[in-house]
Amino acid sequence: MRRFDRKALSALAWAPEKEDAVAWLLGAEASVDFLRDNATRDELVIYASGGAVLVHGVLAPANQVTPPNHNDLRGAYLMPEDAWCIQRAWGGGAGHRMYLDPPLSSAGCKSLVGGEKLIYRRSFNGVTKDAPPIELSQKLVHSLALYWVEERNAYCRLDDRGDIEDVIRVVWLKGPPTEPEMAVVTILIEDLATYMALADMVLVFKFDFTRFEPKNFGGWHQERQTNKKSAPDLFYDVGCSANASYANGIMVLRSKLTVEQLVQAWRDEEDESKKQYAMFKIVDWKNQRQIETSCGPDHLSNYFEKSDKPFEISPAFFRPEVLTRFKNDPEKYDLEDRSIGCRNAWYLKTYDINEAGQVHTYVGYLAKLPYEEQVYWQSFNEWPKAPISKRAYENDFEGKWSSECDPLQMLKYKIRQLDQNPPAWWKIRGDELIDVARYPATDSVSEWGDEILALDQMLVEGFLAKPLQKLATDAGRKIDKQWQSVRLLQDYLEAQGRAPEEARAVMEPLARLHGLRSILKGHGAPSKSTAASKSARKDHGTLRAQFTALAGECDDTFISVLRAFGTAIKLD
Repeated sequence: MRRFDRKALSALAWAPEKEDAVAWLLGAEASVDFLRDNATRDELVIYASGGAVLVHGVLAPANQVTPPNHNDLRGAYLMPEDAWCIQRAWGGGAGHRMYLDPPLSSAGCKSLVGGEKLIYRRSFNGVTKDAPPIELSQKLVHSLALYWVEERNAYCRLDDRGDIEDVIRVVWLKGPPTEPEMAVVTILIEDLATYMALADMVLVFKFDFTRFEPKNFGGWHQERQTNKKSAPDLFYDVGCSANASYANGIMVLRSKLTVEQLVQAWRDEEDESKKQYAMFKIVDWKNQRQIETSCGPDHLSNYFEKSDKPFEISPAFFRPEVLTRFKNDPEKYDLEDRSIGCRNAWYLKTYDINEAGQVHTYVGYLAKLPYEEQVYWQSFNEWPKAPISKRAYENDFEGKWSSECDPLQMLKYKIRQLDQNPPAWWKIRGDELIDVARYPATDSVSEWGDEILALDQMLVEGFLAKPLQKLATDAGRKIDKQWQSVRLLQDYLEAQGRAPEEARAVMEPLARLHGLRSILKGHGAPSKSTAASKSARKDHGTLRAQFTALAGECDDTFISVLRAFGTAIKLD
């Protein structure tokens, strides 16, 4: 994308080093070249104010500036603070009148009447002392489905990949230390062209590039002022003196898009014959075979069609690394236990992980993804090493709840209940923290460590040490002030009548979880992390299996703790 030229615009606004100052002062007309170049870029400057630059774009009805009336437009004056107002008028035999007055009703020319202002800079006189804020036409912003994102200083939307895209930007360009910043507003030209085509409007720039030194300026020489006209849609006046120059005038920019072209593009988007589909290795249950086929609807069938084509619910299998991208960007991707969503872009209705650690879904659902996303999944596609998971079979084909116990989901269920009416010793975890805790998808030590950390934050960090200390002291227990929540819970179980060895055994899974977190995500030696992963694989086969077993043990411990406290929540 060709963004606007920041350096070129800054060079127009402020004089360079002293040895080049004279040439700069006399060269205002060259600034018009910036406007010509601006019109060819993907990002268009529609407003700029600072230093020797003033560019202000408004929309005018196309029929009023086709062709443009040069004499009429020369009289236009565009004030940034002009806005909608309640007008009061009296006289002319009509008496007192009040009406809504649009901002371009008194712009000094007929060509702009009925047009639209895009930029507003209103001053709250006597209240705010800073530079007037920049406001955008709400009609424009709403029509383009844009939202202000403070940290990006831009009006944004989500593109078809689910990424945030800056459509209208507010940019502040720094100049000399003694000069205020230049305010610049830009818009993606394709979006503005779309709006202009649908509104039957054209963009009219009023520009003024005036360069002078206040201390040495003696006025303009009448004989050195001329009218210049480069084209019907670009005309301006220039003038100069011994150490100053100016160029001011009008530029008209028209949309290259038509409503017919926009409608045709919409038709093309919905034309199935123009859509692309990737190839996938699948298990064709209908024909008892493994084949590679397109996921396009022409290559698949359903239960209601008589065909030799594979069913849409034929499974495709993938290396577990396919999920890494989604896990690493929770802001963009909504990775649920059995579904994946990409904000405003696509949604995969179901997936699961089988006993061999392969991710699997159904080829018909892959067809609903954008082609670019299909290609991503295709790069991880492989032949099955085991059938689909038992849970997927029970849910998707038998229409039943899974008979398999999911310890992590059981933990989350209890924590959400506890969050609704938290006792003094519990810190609310919240949906965001709970949703982050997931099973490892791969056998990566790094991912395993991330999930151990998330589980520890969701569970162990929920217990508050100070309230637990108070419970112990109120019960007359002698405790060490250095004890943390897990050790305090163990003491509480002892106070409830459990033997020290039994209480220690009950709390051991939480202690082990917290210890693993310190080893994998703390500042422990790499050798300890290596030893921990080796031990986990030796005892459980994979890191995912170790995590599942540990989550189950932690769930049992959590149940024991909740029962000891007499917490009124459903435990199974």
